[in-house]
Amino acid sequence: MEDRRVKANRAQADYFELLVAQYICHLYKIRFSYSKDFVSLSDKILTVPDGANRLKLQNRNFRKLVPKLKKILSYEISKKGRIIEVIWLGRKLTIKTTSDVDTEHITHKFTRFSIKSISESGLGTIRNLGMRSLKEYLNIDFSPGYKKMWQELRSFAEKPDLSNTELKKITLNNKRLFEFASKNGRKYQNKLNQSCFKALNRLSKERKLDFLNFILDAKDKDLYVIIANSKGVVVYKPDSKKLRSDSKIKAKKISDVGYTIYIDNIPTYRIQTNATNGIGISAFCQRVFFADIKQ
Repeated sequence: MEDRRVKANRAQADYFELLVAQYICHLYKIRFSYSKDFVSLSDKILTVPDGANRLKLQNRNFRKLVPKLKKILSYEISKKGRIIEVIWLGRKLTIKTTSDVDTEHITHKFTRFSIKSISESGLGTIRNLGMRSLKEYLNIDFSPGYKKMWQELRSFAEKPDLSNTELKKITLNNKRLFEFASKNGRKYQNKLNQSCFKALNRLSKERKLDFLNFILDAKDKDLYVIIANSKGVVVYKPDSKKLRSDSKIKAKKISDVGYTIYIDNIPTYRIQTNATNGIGISAFCQRVFFADIKQ
């Protein structure tokens, strides 16, 4: 059931993105290319007991953001010409943008949207940093530790020849292995958090700026972030939050699995180091949030 809920959470976010894509297509009489995905995601969400309520939430949040979305689109069309295509980036593409839905204008310019639907009053995740990004920006190569973690589980399970996929299936259905994987995985989660925390503070000022501007997608002048939550709708352009070259940047540790990034002595970003499936037998990532939520 827990695995189904995780998949439903992902489907819920995708469904919301497609609600927005579908609306833009309808508004400007453009072919919507993702009807099958839309139906499939709806069905997936309904596989969990509260699925119907999840769909209601997404539709409710969607209605909240429509007026602001329409205003943005009208402004962008006045600058870039009519929209000719709507592109859902989805979760399967390896891309270097936080955008979820792109609109292409007749001038071949783009307007991009990072779209979030939150049940509470938060602002959601700014960006997920995978191992590739951590290596590129923090010079952290955790692949040896990750490989060692799996090997320790394989030795404990006495299954030396199983693939990671096969071992994961067995572990999820075996209480003894599950408990070992969870405890052992936390050890590596803590190590990665400590490594990233120290690495960030060691970076030059130029590389710190580059890293934080990457987190925000601050170099993309065509990107809008739109967040619908229980309080209303938040809209901002990441390029307006680009850091000054003289900004003072320092990370301060807050826990074994997290730290806060201070900019000019103000807590600005909160980093949470996670195992992506929550039990330490999957890839690690870091989730980035705003440290101080204000609307």
